[in-house]
Amino acid sequence: MSNATKIISNAKEIQEESAKLKEVTPLTNEELKTWLPEKVADLSRTGFKVGKTGYMNVASIEGTYKAEDGRELRVEIMDGAGEIGSALMVGMGAANKMEVEEEDERKHLQTITKNGVKAKQTYYKKRDDTELQFIYSGRFMVIVRAKDTKPEKTWELVEKLNLESLTK
Repeated sequence: MSNATKIISNAKEIQEESAKLKEVTPLTNEELKTWLPEKVADLSRTGFKVGKTGYMNVASIEGTYKAEDGRELRVEIMDGAGEIGSALMVGMGAANKMEVEEEDERKHLQTITKNGVKAKQTYYKKRDDTELQFIYSGRFMVIVRAKDTKPEKTWELVEKLNLESLTK
């Protein structure tokens, strides 16, 4: 019974958040491009794509970075503001509220909260790769993929992204 109550409460909360986001003007692809850093710690930007989700009319950006030692970072951000973006946030918001943990010989997936951000963190053991998926500031859908990088180091890179400047 308490699980059903929690699901209903989460659904109401997600709907309310979505209604607020509908009224917010999304960032433009140009604004996202201006935000995207040239460097993240010791990784240099090697490419970017803006408007990858443009066919859905959602502002988005993807940046790719490399370090001299071969480590790679891919950052994808979609703005959940506006009519379409807020609809996308409903699905991701529901998934983000679920607590999960699963582990086998290949990977460890878990819901964690780091620096106030609740995320799905997947660590691929054999490849030493990490993937993070989270919603930042109730608005931005963020996916970070780090090659040859453990979860702790991946979170350090996320801190260097300066995501808070997206909300200004």
